[in-house]
Amino acid sequence: MLLRTDLNNTFKVGLLRNTKSYFEALGAYRAGDAAKIIREFAAASHYAAVTGRKLVDDLSAEQALARERLGNLRGQAGGWALLPHFIAQPVVNTTYVQEKLSMNAMSAVRALAQLTDAGILTETTGLRRNRVWQQSAILSILDEYASTIRRS
Repeated sequence: MLLRTDLNNTFKVGLLRNTKSYFEALGAYRAGDAAKIIREFAAASHYAAVTGRKLVDDLSAEQALARERLGNLRGQAGGWALLPHFIAQPVVNTTYVQEKLSMNAMSAVRALAQLTDAGILTETTGLRRNRVWQQSAILSILDEYASTIRRS
């Protein structure tokens, strides 16, 4: 689920995509012409709605694919409990899993292994200790989104 602050940030990005236009509108507002800043806010709101919706749709679709990959995993398995957290935190370690899900270390490792075996996570360090896992598909979606909101 996208947080309210994420949508707020998307609105701000909409305002700051073209800083020249935004600052001109602020100047006009200070001079008594509110029309330009209202148009900027309307455009930023539209931008936030369109790009925010696409982001939510893409993240939801990825979560649905991940749920399909977990398929026959029993309903009480730690992998199911961890899965929804990857939208907010697509890179994790065992400490994060233990704290977020109130699990012991062995349960956290088991949950991460379930998701790795299902092809949802990738272990990125290659180490035996201090390991880190990532959900590359979520990171790709976020990278794609970030590339669309560059300032002009």
